Amino acid sequence: MTFSLRAYLITIFAMIVIGIGYGEIRYLNGWYAHSAKVNSDYALKKQKAEARLVPIEQKAATATADGKVIYRTITRDVVKYVQDPNRSVCRFDNNAVSMRQRAIDAANNIAGFDVPAVQTQPGRKGQ
Repeated sequence: MTFSLRAYLITIFAMIVIGIGYGEIRYLNGWYAHSAKVNSDYALKKQKAEARLVPIEQKAATATADGKVIYRTITRDVVKYVQDPNRSVCRFDNNAVSMRQRAIDAANNIAGFDVPAVQTQPGRKGQ
């Protein structure tokens, strides 16, 4: 039963290596568990944020559709105005001013948006 110093050192070294390996495995398991928790928390937060955005996006889509109809009408009037041979004359007749004001009113009154987009002319509140 004689043990040499070499056997003791090899045994101690093996136990240290096994201990370090075990600690490393435990550390990585904890790190992966934390990573999985953070990822699942983020996924839940993202899902809640997307659920809150659904009604806003629907309202914006409806507002965009309503705005297209209004702007189609205004665009038709602008095309008539631009095709007029006297358009190079720099006078703003009532039709031009009215068309501009309708475009401003349309931009400010699209349903689903809170803040007015364009400043209206003073003294000309919707005609």
